[in-house]
Amino acid sequence: MRILGEKVRQFRKRKGMSQKELAEGICTQATISLIEKKSKIPSMKIMMKICNRLGIRLAEVIIENDDQLYRTFKKIDLLIRHTQLTEAQTVFNKIRPKQLRSNNDKKQYYYYEGYLQLVLNDNADEAIFNFGMLLNQFVKSNHDMFAILATLGTGLAYERKQAYDKAEIFVKQAVATLHTMDAQAVPMGDDDYLQNEILIYASAAQLYAKINFPEEALELIDLALKKAQDSQSLYLLDRLYAQKAANEVVLNNVQSAHDHYYVAYALSLVTHNEPLTQKIIKEMAEYHIAPLKVANEA
Repeated sequence: MRILGEKVRQFRKRKGMSQKELAEGICTQATISLIEKKSKIPSMKIMMKICNRLGIRLAEVIIENDDQLYRTFKKIDLLIRHTQLTEAQTVFNKIRPKQLRSNNDKKQYYYYEGYLQLVLNDNADEAIFNFGMLLNQFVKSNHDMFAILATLGTGLAYERKQAYDKAEIFVKQAVATLHTMDAQAVPMGDDDYLQNEILIYASAAQLYAKINFPEEALELIDLALKKAQDSQSLYLLDRLYAQKAANEVVLNNVQSAHDHYYVAYALSLVTHNEPLTQKIIKEMAEYHIAPLKVANEA
């Protein structure tokens, strides 16, 4: 990974900022100067703050050393987000260890390996091993999204093993770390970051619902919904409303449960999420919630 220092300078000039103004409250003016001369790579937290102040995305000033590997990881991520897990595994299997040159490459490799082992292959032990490799060997900062995702993944793996106490510890840690990340460190409009935030809250809510803490689950779902709505993102919105409805059933919030199942059902049709559509239909039948005629006709 390297910083495109010239682009940082160009964006700063467009904003009419001096190096001192850009640096204020983030780093020293000397650091900005070194970045623009391509002779210093700052921490990711500092770079995120700089991008946020400039009103740009991190991807606009950072490129990967290995463009092919970068594209491969992006493809795997996209396939996973569209629940095309078998296809993601096929692409992942083409990666060779000699391609992993940077810590960032290795973090992504072990995260996706752990994720696919857990979700596709239902192998919790292999998932825990791979997430552990990431966390123990390649994480240098607390403000690291892959570290948070790996911590969450470890918790979900323990949940698969029915080790609920351990699962809760790791999931709580992932959520707490996300909460403590300085909001100013997130570049506005960084879709990957926002989607990962939504995923973490949704997954944590799923665990809390399973261990019978519906109020805590609803709190996390509402956080995720706010993130999605603020960013005008449909990512996981159908799943979030379905989760919200299911937890409201447990809390006997009947009317809210009805309303949110209807929203989840309509969204699942819009996103063509057939497995979720069928799950919602089944749950609505179990709870004696009449299907929406308008949604059926759609």
